[in-house]
Amino acid sequence: MDHPVTSNKISGLIYWLFPVTITLTQAVYNSYYHLLTLPVALLDGVIFGAVLGLLGIAVWYVVRYNDPENSAPVQMLASHMAASMVFTAFWIISSGILASSLINDNLYSNYLNTQFTVRILGGLLFYAMLVSVYYIYVYSQHYREKQHKEAEWHHQLRKAQLNALKSQINPHFLFNSLNSIASLTLTDPEKAHGMVIALSDFMRYSLRNHQDDLVPLEVELKNIGLYLQIEKIRFGNNLVYRFDIDEQCRNHLLPNLILQPIFENAIKYGVYETSKLVEILLEARKVADSMEIRVTNDFDPESVPLKGEGVGLTNINDRLRLLYGSSRLLTAELGESQFKVTMIIPDMIQK
Repeated sequence: MDHPVTSNKISGLIYWLFPVTITLTQAVYNSYYHLLTLPVALLDGVIFGAVLGLLGIAVWYVVRYNDPENSAPVQMLASHMAASMVFTAFWIISSGILASSLINDNLYSNYLNTQFTVRILGGLLFYAMLVSVYYIYVYSQHYREKQHKEAEWHHQLRKAQLNALKSQINPHFLFNSLNSIASLTLTDPEKAHGMVIALSDFMRYSLRNHQDDLVPLEVELKNIGLYLQIEKIRFGNNLVYRFDIDEQCRNHLLPNLILQPIFENAIKYGVYETSKLVEILLEARKVADSMEIRVTNDFDPESVPLKGEGVGLTNINDRLRLLYGSSRLLTAELGESQFKVTMIIPDMIQK
């Protein structure tokens, strides 16, 4: 922990205001009541004030040695009682010797003798006040450190949770893709070969960006294009997709790999369930300080829905909540023949 006086110019100036104030007050008092002549009173005040200020800087090391987090109260009290007496004695003796050597006057020597008790009390009082200020500084620094460590702990926890959620996405998709490839090896080996290549490109992207929290929408759309290439190999003309993107949204940052579960959900409950053509539409619009993404897919209302583990939309909602601090950023709407997922991506993530 840095010294509060020597490490900062502003705090150093504020600190020296106290010895200077004491010096001027003492000089004015001694001169006004004719205890000393004005030149002698000023010299006396400067010497005692300067030595007091220099010794006060050294008191910081006594405070650091008796850190409240590592020292017992009894030890702190005993240390400061002893240090205050040494501090006061050294201040009076050293200042007196220096002043007497510069002011060779019997009247001044008598003055020092009459002020001995007053200056003992003054030294002890100054020490107590200075130690109190130093400890306030120490407590404030400890509080800031604890706040910083707590914030870092929450950040690491949130990062671990996000990584855990993302790790649920890739194996889930990989499981479905491998099943599709296994099926195509029997019915259409050429398509199976193409699907393996597309899957390789998709996984390469996923692994390369796994550690990045945020990516531009433009980059995420390229990733979705790879994913849709894989699914279109299997479903052919039954799957149609379209992107309607505002130009100002293309560079908007969003969590990487956040769109793939939505499209996976749309294909699973749309294309899987019907032999008809199914269109998936992605729209992105700028709304105030956020970006609104809406994914709409057709589905057959007469089909029996597939049962799944339900990690898709729940996973996305959890990621958005952890990143942006809100659980109202994802909504789903079930219509007569369409399913809509709307996602709000704020400009800034929660710190």
